[in-house]
Amino acid sequence: MRRLFLALAIMPALISCQRPSEKYISWLYQSMPLPDNLQYPREYWEQNVNKTLEVREKMGWDIPEREFRHFVLPLRVNNETLDDFRTLYADTLCARVQGMSLADAALEINHWCHEQATYQPSDGRTGSPEDIMLRGVGRCGEESVLAVAALRAAGIPARQVYTPRWAHTDDNHAWVEVWTGDGWHFMGACEPEPALDRAWFNGAVSRAMILHTKVYGNYKGPEDVIQRTPCYTEINVVRGYVPARRTTVTVLEDGRPAKGAQVSFRIYNYAEFYNVVTYKADNRGRASLDMGLGDMFVLAWHGNRFGYGVARGESLTVELNHTFGEEFADELDVTPPAEHPLASTVTQEMADENTRRLAEEDAIRAAHDHVNHGVEAFRSRYPDRADAILSLLSAKDLADVKYPVLEDALLGTGSARVELEHLRPYRAEILASDEVKGLSARQEVMEWCKENIEIVEGSNPQNLRTSPIAVWRSRKADDLGFKLFYVALCRTLGIEAQMDLATGTVEKSAPQAFLRPVSDRYFRDYTLTRFTPEGTSLLDYEETGLPDILSVDEGYYLLTTGTRLADGSVLVRLEFFNVKGGESRDLVPVTRVSADKPSVIGNMDVDALLPQTGRGYFLLTIMGDKDEPTSHARSELAAASQLLEDWGRPIVELPATTPLLEQVPGPHNIPVIVLCDSFGRVFYVSSGYNTSLAADLERIIPKL
Repeated sequence: MRRLFLALAIMPALISCQRPSEKYISWLYQSMPLPDNLQYPREYWEQNVNKTLEVREKMGWDIPEREFRHFVLPLRVNNETLDDFRTLYADTLCARVQGMSLADAALEINHWCHEQATYQPSDGRTGSPEDIMLRGVGRCGEESVLAVAALRAAGIPARQVYTPRWAHTDDNHAWVEVWTGDGWHFMGACEPEPALDRAWFNGAVSRAMILHTKVYGNYKGPEDVIQRTPCYTEINVVRGYVPARRTTVTVLEDGRPAKGAQVSFRIYNYAEFYNVVTYKADNRGRASLDMGLGDMFVLAWHGNRFGYGVARGESLTVELNHTFGEEFADELDVTPPAEHPLASTVTQEMADENTRRLAEEDAIRAAHDHVNHGVEAFRSRYPDRADAILSLLSAKDLADVKYPVLEDALLGTGSARVELEHLRPYRAEILASDEVKGLSARQEVMEWCKENIEIVEGSNPQNLRTSPIAVWRSRKADDLGFKLFYVALCRTLGIEAQMDLATGTVEKSAPQAFLRPVSDRYFRDYTLTRFTPEGTSLLDYEETGLPDILSVDEGYYLLTTGTRLADGSVLVRLEFFNVKGGESRDLVPVTRVSADKPSVIGNMDVDALLPQTGRGYFLLTIMGDKDEPTSHARSELAAASQLLEDWGRPIVELPATTPLLEQVPGPHNIPVIVLCDSFGRVFYVSSGYNTSLAADLERIIPKL
């Protein structure tokens, strides 16, 4: 008994003597998503935790345990491929900022990130930090992954913040927040500014409805929690940027609270109502969310009934007054928050010095080797077969795919990539096994997969992709990983197979219906969503492009159309309809239009431009240099090139330094696009980041 007592007495001491690395590794595993568990060995996590603790000791930042655990220790930022970035670059980054304050160090690391990568739009696959550096470019989600990874590698708490969708224009955006001792501050990722809380989106973010970040683990901080999952805590940081309200939705069914109803909060964007979060209504039929001061669409359903409404204040009642299968149409107007740009205290001298540094960093980045030598080696070794393999990959894949993946792809049929999974060799290892020999048809492969692969659900709420080789070795996958592996196994065995990227299916269900789109402006003017009592599923043709005929499952669908006006508001039309198996019909989106011609919204003195414009209408563009909003504006103008050519009016470009900018009505966020005439009357202004510019011009110019 005395020995037992002594053992119990010293147990707390033994626990407290546990190596810190073991404590943190155990914590990481507690919330680790299934793909990370399957794809990266324990040694990987040990090496990175040890490096993190080494940096913590060396840098001496005064970081509270909560911020260290959730915003320094984790490697994962969002849905990127993980790599060895921290162990490779931590020493370099620490040396660069040694002796600085947290705030100055964060700004300096952002300059380092700008030396590595700049903005370029691309597909939805999120590369690893090293992949982004290899390419030298990345979309905003990738730039912020690189910046957060770099900040954390130097021991600075950092997190990626997203507006899942803008409310006033299409698309979304991601940036970075850093913790500097006095709270969280934002900055544009790989877009250095001379101070924190300053970025090109200071105006755009003031119109946001939701700003969120996904925090590794069960985080308990001061922010509003949107939802907790087994792998992360999603928090809402909108109140850190703009005035906000908490809206409570009450769902009623036959006049009584609809306990357990699904309540989905949605933002109009790219012609769909994008789901921000879905809650189950409480015993009083209620669900609440913090949001900006604009309109939010709310869709609710319970059993075979549903309803919807637009939240414009602190409360909204939604009646479940429709049934699934009911065919009808409705019209809604949606208005985003007004713009009130966030203040900045940067002086002109600070801005000029920052501009000088940016030019130097552009030169540093341009001097880096951005050639994928793996592709070049593959072409050299297999000159007769390389093109067939490489032609199946995207431009982004060609920039960062590794040589072993390409060589492995020779051992089968079809592309090495199924969807957005991390490309790793798998075919040679599978073919070396006797287990799958003799399988010669898709159905046989599916049966083998069902018998041998364990489906593990509930441990991958972000839908991270598991590489086929990890599924093969572990014999475990979630539903998405199972589908990816099935297609990969078929191709390994020389059997043609693919995933339908629009629906996420690998086998078409019967019966099918066939819809012929009469407009190719999918995601601009309209979208199609399947609606069932289990929820909604958008037909996503972003990666594949809109086919001539949509082969869809029989069922109940929602056709959403929208016309975005110059002030960011939207004229929406909803049409609910059924499609039957074997049916073939035209898909005809009906869009609403404003009956009035564009009104005069201001005046400018444009006499000095008359030699270039002549009399009549013209388009004035005031552009930046290589910033992301200017790149978007040039792309939008290129998309509207045929319209502008047919219009036949002059387009005048002026630099951002033009004094005329001060006369432009409204905000002056570069780039500024002004539709006006030689009398100085202004009919339309696009200021700053606006992914609807081409659509705006297509709507306005024909009315002039």
